[in-house]
Amino acid sequence: MKDTVVIFLCLTLSLSASSQNFEDIEFLLLASKEDQNLIFKEYFGPVVSSVNYGMASGWYNTAKTHKKLGFDITLSLNSSFIPTSAETYSTSGLTSISSSSEQLPTVLGGSTNETMSISLFGQGSVPELNASFIAPSGIKDDLPLSIIATPSVQIALGLPYKTDLIVRYIPVRSNKNTSVGLKGIGIKHNLLQHFGPADKIPLIDLSLLAAYSTYSIDYNIQKTSNLDGANQQALISMDSYVIKLISSIDIKLLNLYAGLGYSRSISDLKILGSYNLPYTIADTSEQIIVNVSDPLIVNWDKESISGNAGISFKLPGIKIFADYTVQKYNSVSVGISLSVR
Repeated sequence: MKDTVVIFLCLTLSLSASSQNFEDIEFLLLASKEDQNLIFKEYFGPVVSSVNYGMASGWYNTAKTHKKLGFDITLSLNSSFIPTSAETYSTSGLTSISSSSEQLPTVLGGSTNETMSISLFGQGSVPELNASFIAPSGIKDDLPLSIIATPSVQIALGLPYKTDLIVRYIPVRSNKNTSVGLKGIGIKHNLLQHFGPADKIPLIDLSLLAAYSTYSIDYNIQKTSNLDGANQQALISMDSYVIKLISSIDIKLLNLYAGLGYSRSISDLKILGSYNLPYTIADTSEQIIVNVSDPLIVNWDKESISGNAGISFKLPGIKIFADYTVQKYNSVSVGISLSVR
């Protein structure tokens, strides 16, 4: 069992971390403050959404709760499918940036050789500043089956009153220039016990799940940066809140389950460190360096209604499960659960 866990963690963390290779993003800091916020939000938005939807998945494979002090250990891989619309973003509405293409790849899109031209218009004695660079590409070609995988390891412990405490955790792990980590907590409570005779209905369970999880990505820009500076890094923090009504039918060798609920994610991106931004003064060959420190914070706040259905196959002490969730980025969760009581 120990070897299985190690292999699972290595595989899933490798998929997750290699899907977050954000090279050349530092050049986007050459744009105006207004455009920086817009373009970073559009460029990173799809990967934030993908991970958020993955975080909201895989919390359960049955509505049934454990007996007191019963527990299970569950390994799951929650994979969000990337819609075609998430592979590009529009350059319209940007005031300091011009490009020959109206659509450029997001971090989940393909590669590009498009040039982005920057013009910061001067006022008074401040000269107009120009710069140009190749737009950052996406990592679509490195994504298996066009999915972002969010792994999780969780333990559910049976408490009194037909309630389970669920703890989800993956310690921070590094791959290439990226470190990722996940932790969360949830409560699953049996509802039928509050409806008298309904609690005696065989095979059927109904529960309410409330859960919170947080996922962090720390990307070391400094290792690949083409701009002089120090302590350059991108920090993405994602918080997910989930509430779901879960039902299941427990048959001898398998379990059918479904859920309907609401999720909300609050995320932010921080570009930290110092950056020496090179510009050319308009109509001259003179160059000027502008130094900025901790230049950017971007926020996302997303809500979603979701529904899922799944099946769990029961072996002695082990369940193997899979389910499909319908939401903005549809997702599939697969995993294995070792259960006691």
